[in-house]
Amino acid sequence: MNGNAQFKYHWWGKGDIDASIGIFFDGFSKILTATGIMTVVFGMPAQVVIGKVVPGIGLAILLGNLWYFYEARCLAHKEKRHNVTSQPFGIGASQLSGWLYLIIGPVYWQTGNSDLALQVGLAAAFVGGLVEILGGFAGRFIVETIPNSALMGNMASSAMVWLSIVGLAMVFDKPVYAVLPLFIIIIDYLGKADKRFAKIPSGVIAILIGTAVAWACGYLTPGALRGSFSEIGFYPPSLGIGDIAAGFKGIVPYLPVIIPLQINNFLSTLQGLESAKMAGDVYPERRSMIMDGVSTMTGALFGNPFPTTVYFGHPGWKELDARAGFSLVNGFLCLLICTTGLTGVLMALIPTEAVMVLLIFIGFSVTDNTFRSMDKKYYNVILLSMIPILFQYMQTLVSSSVQAAGLTMAAVTSEQFAAYSVPIQGIMYLGNGGFLTSLLLAGMLACVVDRRYKMAGVFALVMAFCAAIGMIHCEGIALLTGPGVIFGTVYLAVAALLFMKGHFFEPGSGQRA
Repeated sequence: MNGNAQFKYHWWGKGDIDASIGIFFDGFSKILTATGIMTVVFGMPAQVVIGKVVPGIGLAILLGNLWYFYEARCLAHKEKRHNVTSQPFGIGASQLSGWLYLIIGPVYWQTGNSDLALQVGLAAAFVGGLVEILGGFAGRFIVETIPNSALMGNMASSAMVWLSIVGLAMVFDKPVYAVLPLFIIIIDYLGKADKRFAKIPSGVIAILIGTAVAWACGYLTPGALRGSFSEIGFYPPSLGIGDIAAGFKGIVPYLPVIIPLQINNFLSTLQGLESAKMAGDVYPERRSMIMDGVSTMTGALFGNPFPTTVYFGHPGWKELDARAGFSLVNGFLCLLICTTGLTGVLMALIPTEAVMVLLIFIGFSVTDNTFRSMDKKYYNVILLSMIPILFQYMQTLVSSSVQAAGLTMAAVTSEQFAAYSVPIQGIMYLGNGGFLTSLLLAGMLACVVDRRYKMAGVFALVMAFCAAIGMIHCEGIALLTGPGVIFGTVYLAVAALLFMKGHFFEPGSGQRA
């Protein structure tokens, strides 16, 4: 007892400076990207984004980082050791892209109402936080039920499409100042080129070069920078229960996006906890996962529409002797920048596309790690899981293009699309509920690869049910629509075929393949 009373955790280690810079740079690049996409790409009013959304992001990040600092301190005192590293925490990259391009963007493009778009995004985040909390109780069951290759394939596919492919489109849209930074990332991060004599991280160099070229070529101007200083002030997070309540009225069509994205989100937290355990820091699993959900819901209540999560990378920071100080630095620094209007200044100073190159790398990195960790027999599972998500992006592009032409999707017939060789029905069927379709298709194929035909049949039955209620392949959630009946019937036939195979060929059936 005396030993416990005398022990004092030294929460700042020699690696906390590196961890503070690295994690802040990673996390804040997402904030800058989200702010730039909402204001520049979507055209949402800056006062809504910087005055309401960004302060809520800062509060959510602070709360989560304070919690993980507290957990590290508790673990250090419990085990009486100083080399305890807290969990890195922030906004999930895949969730950021999913919320932007599949929820907030579509609502804003269809209605032109930025308040409504934000309200639906906030309601979606609130529901997503509940899914994260449920993950604290159901996470292990899901891991044991859904094949790991399907879960990881779904996550990797989401990262590749919504971070890397979307990011590459944005970068090549501004080739003068964004393509060179991209190739610095390709050479140094993807190619792992020799960097023994580099004292500055390649990501910093890439952003600095992109920024310098953008200024030199007039893409960023002193006038815009001076104007951004008018946004500096104090923007405290404001409670928005009414906004969430209003957003619930339009949330149902987005449940097929929210649920699978947030399953991946809490599984990422679970994986982060597992990696920390392997590195020697054993944190309470359920409590940590619940806290992720609480921080997401709290952030939503105060204006942040993006889910939060534990980041990967704990073992790397631990190896550098980072402890828990970086959590405090990142939490308070994010809050300071997010509540003072400095985000707008940084946007006027640094081009969004130059920052986007880091998220492109994250998408490649997640996908690469997934392939490396999988047996080769599951590669087709990962590739198949990518198809519906890719079609969901195609669906977004087609819809946005039609709206850019001053039309609506309802005003253009499938025959008109077919005249230009655009199979619009196929794109829409695969794009509707693409995240959920991706997860279920991958799960079914993974079970077939493992010769677990009956379990594959269960996945087909789940797909039939989801189609029947409109969660996949349909424009919205509704019972037994035309496409729902067609696809539901097909999936029932697939389930019957798989159960038949299971009866004759599955181990224990008494038959041999």
